[in-house]
Amino acid sequence: MVKSVKKPLWRGALCAAIAAAMFSIAIPATAAGTEGTKPVAEAQPPAEPLRLIVSLSAQRMDVYRGDALVTSSTVSSGQEGYSTPNGVYSILTKAKWHRSNIYSAAPMPFMQRLTWSGIALHEGNVSRPYASHGCIRLPREFAIELFQMTGIGTDVIVVAGDARPQSIVHPALFQPSQAAVLASIGDAGSLAATEPTPAEGAYGARRLDAPIVRVSNSPLRILITRRTGRERLMDLQGMLAELGYKPGDIDGYMGPDTGRAIQAFQRDLGLQPTGMLTEELYGQLYAAVGRKEISGHIYVRQDYVDLFDAPVDIRNPDAPLGTHVFSAGNFSATARRANWTALTMTEGEQSTPAEALERIDIPADIYRRISLLLTPATSLIISDAGLGRETGKGTDFIVQP
Repeated sequence: MVKSVKKPLWRGALCAAIAAAMFSIAIPATAAGTEGTKPVAEAQPPAEPLRLIVSLSAQRMDVYRGDALVTSSTVSSGQEGYSTPNGVYSILTKAKWHRSNIYSAAPMPFMQRLTWSGIALHEGNVSRPYASHGCIRLPREFAIELFQMTGIGTDVIVVAGDARPQSIVHPALFQPSQAAVLASIGDAGSLAATEPTPAEGAYGARRLDAPIVRVSNSPLRILITRRTGRERLMDLQGMLAELGYKPGDIDGYMGPDTGRAIQAFQRDLGLQPTGMLTEELYGQLYAAVGRKEISGHIYVRQDYVDLFDAPVDIRNPDAPLGTHVFSAGNFSATARRANWTALTMTEGEQSTPAEALERIDIPADIYRRISLLLTPATSLIISDAGLGRETGKGTDFIVQP
């Protein structure tokens, strides 16, 4: 045991370490060679995360690191009746040699899967545009090169027109957790940090009160979108419970307990007890609890597992947000700031990435939790489109605007 040692061994080791450190500071690192010594090159920072952008109109794939174009290639996407859907994807699996389990065991060399329903990148004939059954065909040399460059989780963005990532600096974007950063969250002026509201109801206890412990260095996947029927129904159940009715589990599913609670609420208002979900019912419940409806929702996932989700508000909710993809670059464990890029998928009179950020109000505890968990290559999607039907177990968020 350490207590039995009269002269602590760590003291000598510490002195040796200090001496070594002083020596390394005083004398530059060198490497031996035939012409004497040469300074050893400093370690280079890791390359920025890779991102693949496919333009369907141009039948082209561009490969980016950050906002720098690395390489490009002609591609061939889905033909009429089998069109490749626009969307935000990531590489789920890879296989050098693969055969289709849908189209007569057709060979798909250097396959990189984007969805479990069958869309993938792979080597194929690109002499004609729009010739595949939904996959994105690549010329052989490029397919081999790309296969060596990518990893599981590499982002792949398929757009109808033309899009490219641009560097963006904005106080709304999440940054690595440091005291100085967290202290300024309330004054960010965008993705504004707000106090938790009662509308968070059932979302809070199970998902958000757990200790914040980073268990993975994989990228976070963050999606902010409009609330769907399930989230709205959970709000309705929460309000019924708050008003003293008994809707059963607050789970977003319409069961008999929720139906009976709605009928009881309607009777107390002197209304016909239909038990039906209507916009009028939502309005009556929000009036009864004295709040306005929350219009947005944030989902956070890592390693294909949901970490937490919660309501967030969207300012000017009737105006379209568009679909914007933000990506964090690499940063060190002690960094105070991450560099971000932004890409807009939707065309026409939609908001810009900065305008979309400024319209989102995030509760302060959610903002802090994400800042503490932030990892390099984290992505943030803001979209009207919601969760795509391809999102599920074993995927990141798939959004198909």
